[in-house]
Amino acid sequence: MSDLVITTVGRKTGRLRTTTHAYSSDDGHLVLIGPGSERGPHLPGWYRDLVAHPEAEVQLGDKKLHVRAHTAHGAERRRLWNELVASRPVYQRYANAARGEIPVVVLEETA
Repeated sequence: MSDLVITTVGRKTGRLRTTTHAYSSDDGHLVLIGPGSERGPHLPGWYRDLVAHPEAEVQLGDKKLHVRAHTAHGAERRRLWNELVASRPVYQRYANAARGEIPVVVLEETA
């Protein structure tokens, strides 16, 4: 896993918000999980922003990508979650601390 920088549109303010995340790749798409820390059950602002405004910009090194986000569900989520936990076992600790299912977010590049 490496890090990326994502710029989202704030769901309440409409302002651009930039955060850094570890990510994984799956079939040409980028994959993030939230909350991304052991802070407990709260969904992070960047995730709630993507739910409200799924278009975002990602910076990978010198490359900028325009992406559209969706939350993985069902079989897609199970498969991605298992791969993420296998590569970063700390994610299982996040799941144990959470009171609900931790979102798995897929970022698909747009034109």
